[in-house]
Formats: sequence, structure tokens, C-alpha cells
Amino acid sequence: MSSKIAKIGIGLGLVVVAVSLFKNKAQKVVSQFSEIAIIPIGLKNFNGKWNNGKPNVSFLLDLNFINPTPTAFSVDGVVLTLKKLVFYDQNGIYIGETNLNMSSLSIAEKSSTTVRNIPISLDLQTTLMNAIRIVNSGGFDLSKIKTEVTISILGIEYKAK
Repeated sequence: MSSKIAKIGIGLGLVVVAVSLFKNKAQKVVSQFSEIAIIPIGLKNFNGKWNNGKPNVSFLLDLNFINPTPTAFSVDGVVLTLKKLVFYDQNGIYIGETNLNMSSLSIAEKSSTTVRNIPISLDLQTTLMNAIRIVNSGGFDLSKIKTEVTISILGIEYKAK
């Protein structure tokens, strides 16, 4: 009987250690990704259409991921996936978002990489209302776009800004 209790105790101890290591790794990855700048550098194939009775605009966006840190960043696809990008202007006004599900991204230390042709679809009504708010708040500067990234690590989602 004490042998079974010992095995259960060891098993629970290993689970606690594994969860603790996982949380530390996840926090490190999210913290490191928070340092990465995401800059829109190209917009193409702009298209307007009606979807389910609502006007929307779609386009392909090229993004430059800049890693200013002395540590390389890598998404391996098995453990970590970049799920979603949400874009805001410099005043925090929502611009739009895209579901990435990107399972492969490597950025060397103090380097950058470009990801091309990310599909973006925006509801036209929301986009026009946000555009008016952006203009009223002082204009729009593409270089000051803020992003929020949802990162999935073993199915648990974390947000990095």
C-alpha cells in the first residue's frame, strides 16, 4: 500500500514540476515576443465586397517582425503557435485583426524577418467608424501601429503586446 502511495506522490510531484516549468517557459516566450516589433510594410490586393449582407474590405498585408533582443526567437509549431494579430492605432483605437495560426517563425537575434501575404478582412462599417475616430484623434501613422498577439502554447492562449 505504501508503495502505491509513494508512486502517486512521485507522479503528482512530477506533474507539479512539469506545470511549473511549462508556466515559466510560457511566460518567458510571451515576454520575449512582447519585445518584437511588428511593422506593416506592404498592402496589396485591396478588395471590397458584400459578405452575408455586410460590406467588408479585404487585402493581403506584409509584416516585418523585428527582434531587437540578443536572443533568437523561434516558433516551432508543435508547442507554440501564433494564433491572432489585433491591430490598433497609436491611440489604442481598434483597426482590425487576423487569425494567423502561424506555426513557423524564426527571427535571429537583432534581426528581422518579413511574413508576406497575411489575409486581412475588415467589416467596412466598423472600419469607416474607426477611420473617422482616428482622423479626429490626430491622424494615422502607419509606423505607430500597435499590435496584440495571441500565442498558443500547448493549447493555452497568452496575449503579448
